Amino acid sequence: MNSVAAESADKVTSVLIADDHSLVTDLVSKYLPLEGPFAVSVVRDVKACLEKVQSDGPFDVVLLDVLFPERLSLEAVQRIVKANGDKAVVLFSGNASEDFVQKSMKIGALGFIPKTLSLQSLSSAIELVASGEPFIPASYFTIKKDQRGENGFGLDSGEIAILEKLGEGLANKEIMSSLDLTESTVKMRVRSISRKLGARNRTHAVIVAREAGLI
Repeated sequence: MNSVAAESADKVTSVLIADDHSLVTDLVSKYLPLEGPFAVSVVRDVKACLEKVQSDGPFDVVLLDVLFPERLSLEAVQRIVKANGDKAVVLFSGNASEDFVQKSMKIGALGFIPKTLSLQSLSSAIELVASGEPFIPASYFTIKKDQRGENGFGLDSGEIAILEKLGEGLANKEIMSSLDLTESTVKMRVRSISRKLGARNRTHAVIVAREAGLI
């Protein structure tokens, strides 16, 4: 492994969770380091979050709860986004309105990660936003299920099969061998899957598929 690759492999993703629910923060802060090189810090309110970002930041990802004892304001989101520079700030809640998510994204937030997401998908979503890509859950897609086919997205059986392999972490050449397809077919199908799921890339596609119960 060359020095650049080694540096990339060893890079630690710093995560700050601003949430007053200790059960959630304890679970996430213990789980993430088991999934990869994550360094997790926790604060309990918006004021402490802003102070932590200003003193110890920027953090690669700030997970910002919406429902503190006092509901999160757009002004607070904007201040934390500004303090965290070009790094990711994402809403993290079990209940965030589509309107609030959209307004937050207009002022710099990178989307919304629901607390209902599985822990495995959560770590993938955090990696995605840490890379600079926005994340929005499948439940926020506005196209109605009956307009997208039986599985809700218009995916055919071949695309579902490829999605399952993507979910297993297989590379294109491994999918080729497993499903007896050409490389060009796999690439074309992965692009089609991402488009139908509204996903930014294959990692995002797997997250959306898991959340929607497709794999």
